[in-house]
Amino acid sequence: MVNLNPNPRFRADSACVLGSTGSVGTQTLDVLREMQIPVSMMTAGENTALFAEQIREFSPRIAAVLTEEAARELERLLRADGTPVPEILWRSGEILDAVRQVDADIIFHSISGLAGLPSALAAANSGKRVAMANKEAVIACGDLIFEKLRKSGGELIPVDSEHSAIYRCLEGHDIRDVSRLLLTASGGPFCGRTAAELSSVTAAEALAHPTWKMGKKITVDSATLMNKGFEIIEAVRLFGIPENRVKVLIHRQSIVHSMVEWADRTLYAELGRPDMRDCIRYAASAPRIAPADLPPLDFAALGSLTFAEPDTETFPLLEAAREAVRTGGTCPAGLIAADEEAVDAFLSGEIGFTEVSSFVIETLGKIGIYWEVNGETAAYTASEAGRVCRGLIEQSKRV
Repeated sequence: MVNLNPNPRFRADSACVLGSTGSVGTQTLDVLREMQIPVSMMTAGENTALFAEQIREFSPRIAAVLTEEAARELERLLRADGTPVPEILWRSGEILDAVRQVDADIIFHSISGLAGLPSALAAANSGKRVAMANKEAVIACGDLIFEKLRKSGGELIPVDSEHSAIYRCLEGHDIRDVSRLLLTASGGPFCGRTAAELSSVTAAEALAHPTWKMGKKITVDSATLMNKGFEIIEAVRLFGIPENRVKVLIHRQSIVHSMVEWADRTLYAELGRPDMRDCIRYAASAPRIAPADLPPLDFAALGSLTFAEPDTETFPLLEAAREAVRTGGTCPAGLIAADEEAVDAFLSGEIGFTEVSSFVIETLGKIGIYWEVNGETAAYTASEAGRVCRGLIEQSKRV
């Protein structure tokens, strides 16, 4: 589990950003710009145009992309306007070695999905502070990540808004004094709708999140409540709290980011704007609080804060996540991969919104589970789950 006493002597004089062109990655760069923290290494996928712009501004010594073609295109873009070209990596082994040996005080991990697991393990081996926004790696191999952190002398600060809030409430306390963790959920764009009403919703509607600005995959996961299910498992991994003591509450205003209920039934809560930059800023400064030039919350204007129970019948993936963590082993890795496949199919118009949950749940009943969890077994289960889910989707087209 995560160390609840962050290094009091920590100072971020340089940073490494994994996944800099994604939603969380670009917000991370916003914070680093604001805090004037130099960037020594950056990685991206194949959005070379945006990556080149980021390199021009932050001048990292190392830049990494996924393919040789992207590396060549990146070098061409930088040379075209005379930008000094950093060392450009594209082979996976070289990139992971660079992460393990990076000359930085903090590694921001914002690569999404199970694709970010190898770099999460490499970051844990680095001995640095890891600001972890990739929930999938923690869900699939949390114990392994924390084992590597212990051996390397590194530490992890969660960046997910809910887990950042819980971390800040728990910081310096004894986890044995905790009664429950209460994760808040916006409910997404379809809160209150029936299953029948959801059968015809479009991808555009699912991507219209009411409060948070996120990438497409996580936005759809928020709409299905799968994201909150993932966060239940993440809370179990991070804080060592049993699944049945992690509660979810629908909180439409997204102001209370999560709460901790103590043994005496008093509660701590973290409140703030729905902005990931606040979580990123804290990860870069913990245990200190970095100032931000922002207006205060206007509670009078907010008027009221509301809370409700989630509708687990209409949104069954919340319970599917609980079942996955109760099952244990590599089942959570299979859940992630099945969901990735089903969400991709929904976004491409192959299946309907409510079919995302049905295909994910059916997939979990058809895959094998390994009880010894490591990078290899998690990857194998994920591969099988993706293949099975894809097969079920293709089979449904032929019916």
